[in-house]
Amino acid sequence: MNQESGGVGPHKMPRIALCGPMGIGKTTAVRSLCGALMSSSDVRNLDLAAHSKELTTVGTEFGEIDLGGGEVVQICGCPGQERFSFVRQWVLSVSMGVFIMTDVNSPTSLAETNHILDEIAQLPQPPVTLVLSARPAATQQIETFAQGVYSAGHGVIPVLEADPRDRGQLLDAMSVLVSMLSLQSENS
Repeated sequence: MNQESGGVGPHKMPRIALCGPMGIGKTTAVRSLCGALMSSSDVRNLDLAAHSKELTTVGTEFGEIDLGGGEVVQICGCPGQERFSFVRQWVLSVSMGVFIMTDVNSPTSLAETNHILDEIAQLPQPPVTLVLSARPAATQQIETFAQGVYSAGHGVIPVLEADPRDRGQLLDAMSVLVSMLSLQSENS
């Protein structure tokens, strides 16, 4: 991965997007990865019917993490509400990698994930994508979910379990994504 990998122009930092439904833990994941040095776009949640949380993301959250060896990556958290899908689509269009965060236990998770994967497939240069099961799930549930993604025509998309509060688990997922990006660049 190099500094020219993401965005437009030679000085742009590589970007990783975090997408998923409202309340799945995207803001928590950005904070876990980046610490206090992040920009937040949380406001009071006015859509309590959709989710009872106090605050919700209405724009893009940004943070940076140092992967070592001079590699710095920008993390971009997207709002989960569909009315802000234009923000998600922009972030996806300027990202080299994507974590789709979901709860594989939820009956709506497969449809939500496939919707985002459909958006990614429409991009001129689709980013490398991983699914993060942000809630504990049995191995069989994760395998069934992954098969559902494959059956929807999205190919093999890795599904990893990672708690958004656990920086170590998120960094492990990041290392898988970095490996996938390295393989992609070798095959290009």
